[in-house]
This record gives sequence, structure tokens and C-alpha cells, in this order.
Amino acid sequence: MGFQVFKFGGTSLASPESLQKVLGIIEKHREGLCIVVSASSGVTDNLYKLYYGAVQNRRDEEAALLQQISDRHRLLVQGLIPAGAEQDRVWNAVKTLLDEIARICESLAILREQTAKTLSKTVAYGERLMALVVSEALKARGQKVVGIDSTELIKLMREKSEYTPDDNASKKAVNERLKPVLTSGSMAVVPGFFGEGPEGEVMILGRGGSDYSATLLGAYLGADAVCLYKEVDGLMTADPRHVFEARVLPELHYREATELAYYGAKVLHPRAIIPLVAQKIPLIVKNTFFPDKPGTRIAGDVASGSYPVKALSYIDKQALVSVEGKGMMGVPGMASRVFGILAQENISICLITQASSEASICFVVPGEQGELARKLLESSFRYEIDRQLVDEIKLTSNIAVLAVVGLGMNGTPGIAARAFSCIAKQGINIIAIAQGSSELNISVVIEQHQAARALRALHQEYGLEKIRPVLIRDPSEINLAIFGLGQIGQVLVRQLEDQKDYLDQKLKLRVPIVSVADRSGLLTCDKGFPAAELEQFLERKTHKQKLCADGASASLDDLWHGAWDRKIFIDLTATETAPILKKALLAGFHVVLANKKPLAIPYKEYKELRDIAAEKNLSLRYEATVGAGLPVLDTIDKLEVAGDEVLEILGCLSGTLGYLMTQMEDGVPFSQAVRNAYDLGYTEPDPRDDLSGMDVARKALILARTIGLTLNLDDIKLEGLFPADCSHDDPEVFLKNLTRLDQSYGDRIRGAQSRGAVLRFVARISRDQVSVGIEEVDKNSPFGRLRGTDNQVTLKTQRYANNPLIVTGPGAGAEVTAAGVLNDIITIASSQERGGRA
Repeated sequence: MGFQVFKFGGTSLASPESLQKVLGIIEKHREGLCIVVSASSGVTDNLYKLYYGAVQNRRDEEAALLQQISDRHRLLVQGLIPAGAEQDRVWNAVKTLLDEIARICESLAILREQTAKTLSKTVAYGERLMALVVSEALKARGQKVVGIDSTELIKLMREKSEYTPDDNASKKAVNERLKPVLTSGSMAVVPGFFGEGPEGEVMILGRGGSDYSATLLGAYLGADAVCLYKEVDGLMTADPRHVFEARVLPELHYREATELAYYGAKVLHPRAIIPLVAQKIPLIVKNTFFPDKPGTRIAGDVASGSYPVKALSYIDKQALVSVEGKGMMGVPGMASRVFGILAQENISICLITQASSEASICFVVPGEQGELARKLLESSFRYEIDRQLVDEIKLTSNIAVLAVVGLGMNGTPGIAARAFSCIAKQGINIIAIAQGSSELNISVVIEQHQAARALRALHQEYGLEKIRPVLIRDPSEINLAIFGLGQIGQVLVRQLEDQKDYLDQKLKLRVPIVSVADRSGLLTCDKGFPAAELEQFLERKTHKQKLCADGASASLDDLWHGAWDRKIFIDLTATETAPILKKALLAGFHVVLANKKPLAIPYKEYKELRDIAAEKNLSLRYEATVGAGLPVLDTIDKLEVAGDEVLEILGCLSGTLGYLMTQMEDGVPFSQAVRNAYDLGYTEPDPRDDLSGMDVARKALILARTIGLTLNLDDIKLEGLFPADCSHDDPEVFLKNLTRLDQSYGDRIRGAQSRGAVLRFVARISRDQVSVGIEEVDKNSPFGRLRGTDNQVTLKTQRYANNPLIVTGPGAGAEVTAAGVLNDIITIASSQERGGRA
């Protein structure tokens, strides 16, 4: 029987909603599964505060801290265990542990016993509380679960002043206690972060202790894999806070991951990898909140691949100490003296470099220990300094160490030269350099304020933004929430039903509709609405009935907190929905729009939406907002990806207004042409949106922002098709008022025809100006030959400057707009890149 170990971090265990995701992940992988849990986010910090407050007689915050811990776990129990006797039983068990914490604080305050044992005993309660909650929550869902305390499995021995795992004793304990549970068909839940010392005492494992617990248990079990579920998608090519183009690494060798972890990659502690190496057990880092993303696989069978450099990492807030002097040359034991002095004071060294002449030794220590290191060395080498055998002990503060890491660097000429040249081109001085003989890591020391710039430059130099593993066609589902069940929404539902077999069989995609909404409210179904129920919804809408009966509507909060992993929020309304879209993105939904209004909000708010999507690695797609089913935005994206630049866009962007213009050319009065368009569903629900030109203005703004212009709607020069005195909120009254304009439009049409021209409603987008309005164009030009609802966009770019690229096709109607939305859905669902967005 194969075993697996899953470890869940504190952020994954911070709320009932996040814990529901954890439980869902566990239930999909039940057989042979050992679950290791951290304390809930923030609880360990509070336990440390309680401990030090008690032993130092600073207990003013004690009651509040205990209450915070109690409130957190009360919320979790209430959110996960059904109300009644069972919930009361679980809470009483939790309360017993909470009471023990309070009694420990009382004892510590009296005894003032500040030792590693009493500290470990206190802070271990965070993991014990969470293990209890997770075990009981799984039992409440009908799962077979056994809770096992870490002290029963991870045995520690004392070596000098450190506690280290006793592998023989631990493996024996795992074989006797854990394996029988797993082979019997039950899951095991184990608190991480601590083990049992040689005298039966609880001892914590230090920073990264829960990850370490998981990998130790994985090694003792001989597990098939250990998976660390965190709040990130995996290890990245660089820190995304400084390098926007950073990518998730699909796989790393153990040695590469260890180097990255040592040099500042906070996702993983280097010692967590060590237990797995000998048995070649893969370690996988995944995102609890997006469990279908592949994450990063760390193993011993990973080849160097086509990228000799895999990633960059750095440590900031460091200090460089230099011991220099001619009297050091050829003197044995100088380095030993330097590092022996620092070791006595537990000063950690992360980089060492020495000149071949032995006239200087440089090393890097944490910034807060730099001054102490300098003083210790000055004191120890006072004799040599006084006799000028050692010139000085020099301290350089506020420095950073950058690490260039990659298995393929070994034997690849020029890697170091490219790094140094790249940094030099940025005008950055390299203070020190270090490289091991394995060539797995090149480390450079630079001033701290220049680290981010160096990282970005090196990331580009080695082409790390191009690390894009093959697209994954995931046979699992992506869930759809359709917000707006008007004409486009109804057609989209039918298209999804009609193409269900094609999507399933050809593209290996399932796209259940888990939520639908109209003005009457919102309905949800965890597993997706059956076809018969969707048909009932469409029947109601066809007869102008409400989707939701009074009081039957769910809330948007129900949608945001749904248990779906992969999900798309589809906005098919014609209202101002930007605040809703923001919540959808924050809740982990990809977003697809046919609604232009939320993309025409002030630029600052628009950028916030884009930034949230980028930060959460989500797609925000809106092809249907500009050209209905035409691939306008897709074409622009492909041009820019290929290195081209869009200089100017000309567009007949309204199928509705195109239809009006050709109707009038054929002799139909203006008001009747508008009536025909309205009845055919070519206009927006409020036809003034079309005739005011505002709909086209929004499309022009979307296009302008897509090519990088920071414009607002007010910056667009706009000419509408009706005066203010014709406007009315009732569409029927408005349509009647338009008869006043029939004569003037008839004259204008005939005048253009006499000049061999026709009227078109044109959007002009350049780097200098954006305008929207009626223009006369030659009847034989591409715009002049447009008929009916067809749209046309002309793209003038650096490469298509003399012969612009033209995209033409249907631009109005529910069918083509729904098709454009469906294309965006399929793009997101079938093009899930590791670490990228569709």
C-alpha cells in the first residue's frame, strides 16, 4: 500500500471557509493519507506572547490573547461541526486544551521557568488544537480518522545543545503506531512542529517545524510523496514582489530547492528537504486555494533542462565583515580563529570569500549581528591590529546577497560572465563574489537598495520569464457562475448545453453551471444545475418571469464562499458591476465579461482590478466587450506578444449603429431603423447607450487601455446620434421621440451619397487622441463596404504601417456575443498554464 503525507499551513487553517477547502482536498486523497497540520494563522505568535508575558511577569495582555485563541477555535468548530450535541462535545474537548494553556500560564508566572522545555510545551498547543479540530471535522463528514500526537511518532535525541531526530526510534514508532492506522483504511491527523525529547518532554523543531515534521514522517513511512499545501502556487523563478514576470517553477532538483530555500525563498526551509533525499521521495509544494494547479515538484530525478539558470533568490538586511592585513598571508589558522570566535556567539554566516593571497577574508552575517561580529574580532585580533599584522576589521552594512541558482550551470560556459556583465550594465557595483566548485550557485554581494533592480535585470538576462511548461488540458471541471440571464445569458446557456459533448470528448473539459442570476436574485447548485433545470430557467425568462421566487435567492456571499476550486464569474449584465467583479477576483474567480461598464470606470479603479487578477494569477478576459465574437483583442495580444506595437486603431465597433446606417442607406427612416434594431435585440436594453455613442466610447476606451493608454471616459471626444431633448428613461417613449430626427438624417444620408460617400460611426484611437462619432467615408473603402451588423477594426502597427491589418465580421446579436464569451471560457478552461494565466 502506498502512503502520502499532506501538510497544511496556518493560512489554510485560518477560517471555516479555508478549512472547507482543506477538507475537500483531503477527501479526494483518503487512502494511506497522513495529514500534518500547523497551528491556525496567528495562534503560535499569540502563544509565544503568552509564554514570555507569563515568565517575565508582563501579563496585561494575557486575558485578551487567551480570548483571541478561544474565539478563533470557537469559530472553526461552529463553522465545521453541525450544531447540537456533537458540536458541544467537540467544543468541550477544545476547551479542555484551552484551559490547560491558561493553567500553564499561571504556573509559569509563579515559577518564572524560562527554558526550552517550558516554551515548547506552551507553543505546541497551537498545533494540538488544530489537529483536534481537523480530526473532528473529518469525522463529522463521515471519514475514518485517527488523531495521533507527534510525541508518539517523532522521537528526538540531544546532540550537544541541539535536539535532532532520532531516526531509528522514530521509524520504529511510525511502524508500530502510524502504519497500522493507515493500512486499516483510516486517515491519520498529526500536529506538526514538535516531537518528544529523550526524557519524554515536548520539544519544538524550530522554524519550518511543521514542514519538517511532514517530511520526517514521509521518510519514516517511505511515502510515495509529501505535499506541502500553502497559500502560494509553488516556488518561483524570483520574488514576484520585485520581479513581475516571475514564473512558478514546475520542478526543481533537491539541490536547487535547497539553495533557493537557504537564500531567502521563504516558501520552504532548507532542512525540510533533507529527510526525503536518501529515499528519493518527491516533495510537492501546492496552493490550498487553487489545488488543481500543479505546483512545484522537487525531486532527485529532475534534469537541468534547457535553462541552466532556474531561479534567483536573495537575502537582504545583511552585513559584510572583512578581515584584512598583509600579516595574514601564509599564517595557518587565521580563518579558523575568525569563524571559531563567531561560532561561540552563535553568529550565522551565509557567505564566505577569501583572496588567494590569504590577505583578506570576507563573510556575510545577518545585519543585526554585524556590529557584534566586528567588535568580537577587533577584541580577539587586538594584538595583530596593534602590530599592523591585521590592518582593520571592516563592516559594510545594508547589503544583500543575490544567488543565481541552477543545476545546468555546471559545465555551461559564460553563466558567471553574463551575471557580472548584466549587473554592471545596471551601474551596480559588485562588492564580493562566491561560487562553489559544484557551480550550482553563484552569489554576489551588492548594496541592498540595488537588489530589486539587479534581480529584474538578471531575470531578463537569463530569460526566466519564458519558463512556460506545456499547457495542461485538465479533465476536471471548471465551474461557471452566470451573472445576468438576459438574451446573451440565455443563448450562452444553450450553447454550453449544445456543445457539452464536444467540450467533454474533444477538449476534455467539463463546465457545469453552478450559479445563475438575474434582477430577481441568484441561485446556486454545488454540483451544477441539471440540463432539465436549466431549461426551466430559460422557459421562465422566455415568458418574462422572475428567475427566483420571493425569498428564494441566495446571496453573493454564498457564491464567494462556494466550495469550487476552479471557477469563472461571467458578467453578462449592462450595469455598473466593478465592485462585484473585485469581490469575485478576491474570491478566486476568473472573470469573463460581455459588460463594458466595469471596464470603463476611472483608470485607477480599472488598474486595481487588473492588479488583483495578476496578483492572484487569475484571468480577466473581455473579448466580447469590443467586437462581440470577433477576435479583436486576441489579435492585438498576439501582435504585442510578437513584439509589434499598435500605433492606431480605427473601428466601426457597433453592429447596432452599422445596422442603422445601412438601413438608412436603403431608405428606412432613422426612427424605424432604431425600432427594428431594438426589436431584433441588436441594441443594449437601454437603446440610448447605443445612440448616445457611449457604448462605442466604452469600447474605444477598452481598446485604448488594452494598448497601454491611461485614459478615462471623459478624455474621449464623443458625438452622439440624438439631442438631449429626445432622451427618455422609457425606451418606448424614447423611440417615438426619435421621429423628430428622421428628416435631418435623411438629408444627411442623401448628401453623402451625392458625394460618393456613406455615413459610418467611427472610433479613432491613436497615441494622441481618441474620438467617436459619425464620419463620411468613401463608399468603396473597407468601412464603406460594411453592411448590416458587421463590425470592422483596422490595426495600424509598426509592421502593418502601410497596409493595416483588418478584422471584419458580425458585431451584434446575442448569438455572436455569447460565442465570444464562450471562446473566453474555453480559453481559460483549456489553457491552464503552470504559474500563468490564460
